[in-house]
Order: sequence, then structure tokens, then C-alpha cells
Amino acid sequence: MATRLRRAASAWDRLAARDPGLLRSVSALRVVVGIALTLAVLGLSGAPAALLVAGCFAPFTVALAIGEGSARDQAFVVAAAVPLVPAVLLVGGALAPFPMAAEGGFVLLIFWAVYVRGYGPRGHALGIFAFMAYFLTQFLDAGVSDLPGLYAAVGVGFAADALVRSGLLRARQDGTLRRLRRAFRTQLRQVVLETIEVVRAGRVDARAIRSLERRVARLHRSALVIEDVLDRGGPGGIPGESRRIARVEVAAQRLAVLAVRSASALPAAPRAREQVVAWLEAVQGHLARTRDGRDVRGLEAAHDRGARRLDGAPTGLLDVHDSVRELIRALAGPRPVADGPVDRGPYRTVAGDAASRADGVSPGRGGLRPGMTWQAVQVAAAAAVAVVGADASSSEHWYWAVLSAWVVFVNTETSGAVLVQGLQRLLGTVLGVACGLAVAAAGGTASALVAGAGGVPVILCVSLVCVFGIFCTPPDAYWVVSFFITCMIVTLFVLLGVFSTGLLAVRVWETALGVLCGVLAAALVVPTTVHRAGGERLLEVLRALRRTRSPRGAAPLAARELDRSLEGLRRSLRPLTHPLNPRRVHRARVRQLLALLESCAYHARSLATAGSGPARPARLGGAVCADEAAERVRANLDEAIRLVQAGGRPAIGGHGGVRTLTRLAADPRWSRDHTSAGDRALFHLYRLDEATAELARALGGPAAGTRRARHRTAVSVGRSPCPPRPAAGSGR
Repeated sequence: MATRLRRAASAWDRLAARDPGLLRSVSALRVVVGIALTLAVLGLSGAPAALLVAGCFAPFTVALAIGEGSARDQAFVVAAAVPLVPAVLLVGGALAPFPMAAEGGFVLLIFWAVYVRGYGPRGHALGIFAFMAYFLTQFLDAGVSDLPGLYAAVGVGFAADALVRSGLLRARQDGTLRRLRRAFRTQLRQVVLETIEVVRAGRVDARAIRSLERRVARLHRSALVIEDVLDRGGPGGIPGESRRIARVEVAAQRLAVLAVRSASALPAAPRAREQVVAWLEAVQGHLARTRDGRDVRGLEAAHDRGARRLDGAPTGLLDVHDSVRELIRALAGPRPVADGPVDRGPYRTVAGDAASRADGVSPGRGGLRPGMTWQAVQVAAAAAVAVVGADASSSEHWYWAVLSAWVVFVNTETSGAVLVQGLQRLLGTVLGVACGLAVAAAGGTASALVAGAGGVPVILCVSLVCVFGIFCTPPDAYWVVSFFITCMIVTLFVLLGVFSTGLLAVRVWETALGVLCGVLAAALVVPTTVHRAGGERLLEVLRALRRTRSPRGAAPLAARELDRSLEGLRRSLRPLTHPLNPRRVHRARVRQLLALLESCAYHARSLATAGSGPARPARLGGAVCADEAAERVRANLDEAIRLVQAGGRPAIGGHGGVRTLTRLAADPRWSRDHTSAGDRALFHLYRLDEATAELARALGGPAAGTRRARHRTAVSVGRSPCPPRPAAGSGR
């Protein structure tokens, strides 16, 4: 029994790690329960199959449009959709007898639905409602005489969805945070486990380092999801939780970096290595046993008592030992700080409030928003061409091509992203059709399946499984989403009694036509290239990095803004970093740029979390050094911003395979006698100085090289009051 419970807990933890907080799973479950309630009510009332399909519209579209937004946004969107959907259904039903008018009305509606995205998430959601309502009338071939039944079915769907969201499966922030904390702890355990493998190997293992880096990235994403939930406010959080999450994340990443460094330069020391592995296993076991990992008093005391066993151990293992202690202390939560005004000490912000206001950018929020008018023109042009092409092949199902032309633009901003999403859409459709044909062949003909005893419930159950798969799939696996959508549509064909292999062939053809029209429109009608979008996102990252503060004040907030901007840059550059990108050299350079920016973000996070200790470096003259380093960072970033605005592109070559952890592990190390928080902050300022200088050089600028050369000369001859700059092999 105990073994089964452990296996169940392990499976639950793996699921929570892949779906932080089970947000997607819970959202998918809400949709499934809402649709099941709708089908139950309509089925008991004897509604025909067409009205069963119409009733599922509301729960499906509500989840598609509003997702996990705030309660206020959800209430506003649903309240606005209640009158909007009947109006669109009326227009669609009235135009159904007139094909050309129906097609033209759909194109105009698409233009409006994309244009209102410029008004934020609420406008985006209302556009989806309008599009799906019009598509429903075309899919069911509904006329004006069918509208009363459609209104009743859609009303039942809205009521069922409201019942599920406000009662049966109501989203509670305390429950969401509890699941997110468990997912974060699971990810942390995985990081510790992978670190154990790296330390135990005692050598550079590229596969183990890649696995460790993936675990660290998942931990980082979990932390960002927790921050997003905390930002929405409401009950459930605890004081200082955001700072504690940040400290644990930075401590775990530092542990991974030092483990990789020790593996790359670790002499034979099997006993010391096994001792460090034993402490790491103790931390991993503690995380597995406890609910939140905060009660670490016994673990910390045992770790400190065992420190004497490492006398004479290699420096790399001593570094890992120290990082284990830092992780244990981070798990315990932030130490209390004295009340009163915050002393910013000698540190100056890398960029002040005036510079932030001059940028005119809200840090970390929103992102690149191309002109919605031009994007609406793109989508409308793609839809118009798709209509013309579909009429030439299948005038009855032209709306499939329009649907594909629409969806390839959803959540995309560049022509490259449209191309990638279009190819994924086509791949998922082909695989879904193949799966539908296999199911039909295994179960006999579609008509026999429907006519058989219990046939309709079986079909509805399969449809619900497909719906769950649609909303449970991660957004970066869009081809899987398209696969489930196509499988669901195949089951709807069976339910409506129109299933045929010819209809599935038309579905594939119309999808390919719509994808082609969308890609051509994105490339020819006022295109937004990946380079242009990436440049805009890169500017946001650089400005957010320039707003990063010293270890006092709003540093944690600024660091999270930087993280969100960096996530936006990754999304924009995803077409260039895609494995199928044929330009391998260019792909390697872009990945190297992202690794360099991640190095900067790591040091910025470390600066933010250093604020829990003394702000001033312990050494005499450390305040002057901090100001000098902050000024150099500002100058480097100003130069990088100027170069990006002038059209500079990354010119990084020769190290395309270097990963983030390997890059950070190759950094110089700080002396072990510099243990104060102020000295740690000074170290990260130095490293941020070097990283931003390399970034500016990669973009083609001098990066304040003259000042840096003078500073190095002064340090080398002992004329500077600053502590020695980090040098390879000098310590930690």
C-alpha cells in the first residue's frame, strides 16, 4: 500500500512539474464538466444533434477566450458576450441563404475581431466570441428559422459554464497557490537530483548538463507563474512569499552553476564528492517529505556540523558545499529586517526613474504590439483570398479555409511565427484526419456506429476527451492542439451523420489553403519580420535590464520585469531558434545571444536577492567600486540600446553550442573570504559589467572599453581601493 501511495505521489509530482499548478488541467476539466452538463440538459430535453453541438459552443468559447484571466476580466467578457453572441448568430443566420453576402460578412467580421485586439485582452476575447458565433452558423448551416433553438441551446451552455466556474469548480487563489507551491517544490527536487548526477560524475557530461539546464528553466517558469498569480492579488499569499521564491530560485541556479564548474575542473576527491552528494540527497529527501520545505532547522544544523569533513577538499566542492547551505537558508524564508526607511547605501540604480519614464515603456508588461489595423488588414486579406480559393473547390465548406487563415494569426506577431504555426496546424490536421479514419475503420462505418446501441454516448465521450486534450496541451505544442481539434471535428461529423472520407479530404485541403493564404498575407501585406520584432523585444529587455536596481529598493520587482521581457524575446525569436530552421549558423548565433542575456538576467536576479543582507561591501572602498561598476553597466547598456536602434544585429560567432550554465560556470570566481551580502552584490555587479560589455561588443560597439582598460590597470597595480576583481581560480 505504501509503495502504491509513493508511486501515486510521484506521478502527481511529475504532472505538477509539467503543468505548474495544474492550471491547464483544471481549466480543461472546467470545460469538460461545463460541456457535459450542457449535453445532459439538452439530451434529457430531446434536443437534436445540431443543438447539442450548439450548446457546447459557450463553455468551449469561454475557455478559449478568457482562459485564466482575473475574475473581473472574466465577468466583463462574459457579460459583454451575452448580447454579442445572439447578435452575431442573427447576422450569420440571416446571411446564410446568400453565399456571397455570408462570405463578405465573415471577412468584415474578421477584420473587426482582429482590430479590437488593440484594446487588450478584453477586446481579444470579444473578437473570439464573435468569430466563433459566426462560424457556428456556417458549420450548422443555420437559417433564421433555426435561431430560436440556437439561442436556447447557447443559453443553456452559458448557464452551465457559469455554474461550473462560480460553484462546482470555482477557481480559488489559495488552492491555485497551494498547487503552484507544490509544483515549484517538485521542480526544485528535480534540480537537486540532476545536480547530484553532475557532482557524482566528477566530469563534464554534456547530456547531464543539458538535463540540468532544462530543470532550471522549468523551475524558473514555475516561479514566474507564481509571480503572475500573486500579481493578481487576493487571498492566499503569505508575507514575503515573492522574495522567498526568488531567493530559492537564485540559490538553486547558483547550485547548478557551481556544480557544473566543479565538474569541469574537479580533481580526484571521491570522499569529499560523496560527502557533498550525501548533503544534496538530504536536501532532496527533505523536499520530498515536507509540504513546503520551510522547517530546515535540523537540516541546517547537520550540514554545518558536517562542514569539518571537507577540510582540504577541492575548491570547487567547497563552493558547492556553500551553495547547499545557501539553498537550505533560502528554503527557510527571508530573515526579518528592521522597520524604517530603506537605506540604499552607496549603490546607484543602473538606470533611474527618469530614464524609465523617458523610455516610455511599461517594464515587463504587454510587449510588442504591432498596429492592430495592419494586422487586421493582413488577416482580412488572407480570409478573402481563402474564400475565393475555397469557392473554386468546395463552395459548401469554404469556412474551413477561413478558419485556418484566422487561427494562424492568433498569438503571433511576425511572418515567421505565422509560418511555424501554419505548418503545425497543417501537421495536426493531417494526423487528426488519419486518426479519425483509423477509428472509423476499427468501429465499422460511421452510420453503424451512430445507429448502434450506446453509439451517441461513446461519440460524446470521445469528443470530451478531445476537448480536454485541447485545453490541457502546452501552448508551444500547437500541432497537438490541432490534432485534438481535428479529432473532435471528426466526432462531430459522425454525430451529425455527415461523416465521409471525401469530407475529411476537403477538410485537409481547406486547411492547407487557409494556411497558405495566411502565410502569403503575413509575408506580403505589411509584413512584420522576425528581425524587426526581435529588435523591438531586445530593446525591451535592454531597457528592463537598465532599470534593474542595486540590492536595495525595488530590485526584486525589476528583476521579474526583466524575466518577463526575456520570455517575450524568446517567443519572438522562436522561429529563428526552431530546430527546423535551415540557417544553422544564424540559429546558433541567436541561441548564443539568448544565453548571454540569460547570463545577465541571472546576475540581475542575484543582485535582487542580495537585498536581504547588508547593502555595503565589507571592504574599504567597496561603495566606490559599486558605483563605478553600476556606471559601466549603464554605459554598456546605453551603447547596446543605441546600436539596436541603429539596426545592429548580433554578431556572435564561434561559440554557438555554449549553453547558459556552461557560460556561467566559466565566469571568474570571487574570493572565499568575501562572504557578506554586499560583497556578493559587488561580485554580481562586476559580472553584469562583463556580460553587458560582451553584449555591446556583439552588437558592434566598443562597450566603454577605454574606461574598462584603465580600471583593470589600476586594479592590477594595486592603485584602486576596490576589492580584487574576480580572476579565474581565485576562489568563489
